[in-house]
Parts: sequence; structure tokens; C-alpha cells
Amino acid sequence: MSDKYTQDDPRFNQFLPTLTPVSLLLSSDVISPTTMLTSFDLGEEKSQIPCHSMLIEKGDEALLSDLGLREDVENFTPFLHNTLLKVFGTASAPHPIAQLKESGYKLDRLKAVIISHKHFDHSILAYTFIVIILGLGSLKSIGPGYPKDPNGQWETSWLEKYKFIELPKVETAGAWSGDIAEVSAEKEKKWERLGCFEHAVDWFGDGSFWLIDAPGHCCGHIMALCRVTTQPDTYVLLAGDAAHHQTMYLPVPTSEGDFRSPKPVINGKVQFAEDPIKATFVVGQLTRMTQEDNVMVILAHEKEVKDVVDYHPNDIAKWKEMGWKEQKERKVTEDAIRRAG
Repeated sequence: MSDKYTQDDPRFNQFLPTLTPVSLLLSSDVISPTTMLTSFDLGEEKSQIPCHSMLIEKGDEALLSDLGLREDVENFTPFLHNTLLKVFGTASAPHPIAQLKESGYKLDRLKAVIISHKHFDHSILAYTFIVIILGLGSLKSIGPGYPKDPNGQWETSWLEKYKFIELPKVETAGAWSGDIAEVSAEKEKKWERLGCFEHAVDWFGDGSFWLIDAPGHCCGHIMALCRVTTQPDTYVLLAGDAAHHQTMYLPVPTSEGDFRSPKPVINGKVQFAEDPIKATFVVGQLTRMTQEDNVMVILAHEKEVKDVVDYHPNDIAKWKEMGWKEQKERKVTEDAIRRAG
């Protein structure tokens, strides 16, 4: 090796901030009445929106966030068939684990699955995992599952078969203990403030991947902030179901006065929220993060993402260089103007 240092020299890189490559997998689609995603809709319009899974890599270790819909739709629980599936259509795709296997990915790299929240379009546990991480209170909210609970959305067999670990209470002071402390255990974990987020955990202890408490949509809802490049640092905020449409957190306000704007007004009322007050607060945090030039927000069901970014096996590290953030946001503005016209 030459004594001359270059930017990609490993002797130099060891002192640089570390990153976590992120790649998207399209696990399935949901067909939803548009008015349930955003109030800026056209009558009885329906929208086909993606259910994204995210592969997050760190050295030899990898995490998989969210798992999408099940392929065998007929095997959803009776409660789902009698309620949500009467409103929402489904377009299933191979399970993200199956997609990874088909692509030749080494599945033994997967150390944990992170479920952003309990809902049926994020949590199909069709494969065996070492551990499944959930937000606080998720298991109590899920209950014993079907058939033990006739109204269960999860299967009892999943809850009995897999190992689940919840994040601790946000009031927990100091280093975490117990099973959660042993997952990716190189550094201690604790709740910290991260920018506008009150409770976040530096998962690997180096600032490259944060899990964020993001209540409101439902009990135990969590998000993740990933540093995908260094020099300069750029980030992707995986926002789960904190919102279901970009119009919930866009446009970002400016200091320019606009008392009689010709732009269409978008009703930003939060949809699908168990706690609308907390959910609205989290949406405000998405707007605040979007204001940062080096942060791109991706919702789990953000359909504009599907038309813009690269999918696995490519990662999304080049989002800023490729202008993907601006492209997906521009699509919303253009669509709003078209609808208002």
C-alpha cells in the first residue's frame, strides 16, 4: 500500500463517520380510497400505494425493517377479512426475505427484524428470525392473536413461535438492560434526544442508525434515521406510517409572506391516527426534517418514491446526487396543481 493517503484509503476511512447503506424492497401494494390518505382527492378515486421493506446494512450485520403483506391473502385472519380488507385491496409480491434469497443475498447476515408497527401491511412473519424488535406496548396491543382472540390481526402461532423484544419505556434513564441491550451489543443503548426528536437510540453507537419513538399512528410506532453517505453526511428518515402521503408533511413553510396564494390549499389533517395530537406532532417533525437539505424522508407507503428511487440490489445512497428528493416532492406539487385546475 502506498504511503500516500487518498480519500478512499482504509487508513483514512477509519477516522470518518460510519454509515449504514439502505436499500428498498417492494413487498406488496395496497389499493386504498385516496381520501383515506389525503383529503386532497377527486371523489371516489383510489390509489395503489407501495408497502416498502428496508434492508439496513452495517458491516457484516444487517437489519430488515417491515415485511409487508402476506402473499396468501386468503389466510388473513377473519377479523381482517371482515373489516379492513373490505376497504383496502391488495396486490401481493414475494416476501422480502424471499426476494433477498432469490437475489443471492446471504441471509445469515440478518440479525434482527424491526417492525415499525403492528398493522397487517407491515408484519407478515413468514420466516424464522433471530429476534423481532417492536415499539413499546406493541405486544399488549396485539394481544394473544387469532384464534385465541377471534378479533386478532396477528396469528397466535407467530406470537408463540418467534422471539419478540420491545424497546423500553422512554422514561428509562441510563443504559438499557435485558434482551434489548444484547441486540447489536457492541455499544450500550440508551434514550437520547436527537435534533427535533425527544427519544431516539443510537443503535450501533456511532451515529449511523437511530431508532426513534414516534407515537400517534398507533401504539409502539417507531421510525429510523440512517446516515447513508459521509463527506458530506446525508441521511434517510424511514418514517413508517407517521403519514401516508407527502401532502401531510409538505410543503415546507418558507419565510416569504403569502396571504393570498394561488397555490392549491392542501388539508393536512392526519389520517389513521390512534392519537391525533401525537400524530400531528410527529408529522411536524417530518416537515422539520424535510427542511434539511441533507435529509430525505421516505414513508412506508409513499407512492412517489416508487417512480423515482432505485430498489434492491441498489441502495439509495446517491439520493442527493440524483435529485430524488426534489423529484418526488415535485410530483406532489404538480399533482396538486392538476387537481385544483
